Amino acid sequence: MIIKNKSDYDYYAEKLRQHPEFSPLDDKFVGQLIDEMKIKKYHRGQILFDQGDTRDKFYFLIDGVAKSFHWDKDGEEQLYLYIRPNKGFPYIGLFEDDQYAYTVETMTDVKIAEFSMPIYEEILRENPELMVNAVKEMSQIINTSETQLQRMVTTSAKCRVANAILFIGQQIGDLQEDDSILVPYPITIVELSKVSGTTRETTSQMVQKLIAENKIQYNRKYFKILETDEDEY
Repeated sequence: MIIKNKSDYDYYAEKLRQHPEFSPLDDKFVGQLIDEMKIKKYHRGQILFDQGDTRDKFYFLIDGVAKSFHWDKDGEEQLYLYIRPNKGFPYIGLFEDDQYAYTVETMTDVKIAEFSMPIYEEILRENPELMVNAVKEMSQIINTSETQLQRMVTTSAKCRVANAILFIGQQIGDLQEDDSILVPYPITIVELSKVSGTTRETTSQMVQKLIAENKIQYNRKYFKILETDEDEY
């Protein structure tokens, strides 16, 4: 869908202005983005772009959740991070890369705003405050990835699975009034095994142990993290 009628135009323009990543833009640049923005919907399990594809689009996730990952030299999927609503991507490779450095796959049905990458980068160049926001986003992505790598340097399967659950919860979970974290999206044991780097069987066993210890709840593929202090695992 390309924005045509005024009510839709005003709605998405206001949405962009409210979001920290785009809030520094004045009406001219908001209009420039909206004029060529496309709104698309994808079903769960669809690929938005593949590692190595031409890096020609910038995306903003409106509804749903997606994950980004890359393939290592052995053809194994290596998780990069999860993308929740109201987040833009990709930031890695701005102004430099001609190809996407990773693959993005939808984990639920999603609604996404799509922009031309050259236009987005041009607007970044002309808006220093927006550029600062983009740099902050890149720094956060790098910090999240480094933290996850550090957490996974352990021979304990239980710790790896617990850390993977915390990693998911911190990225796409919602903090509850009792300080627990609810992940409002289905996470399969297979998905969790990819994040933790353990087999499906081991992951399932460790999840059952964590449930028995009252550290998590897992019901119909939905996680609730009861113990949020990683040192307690």
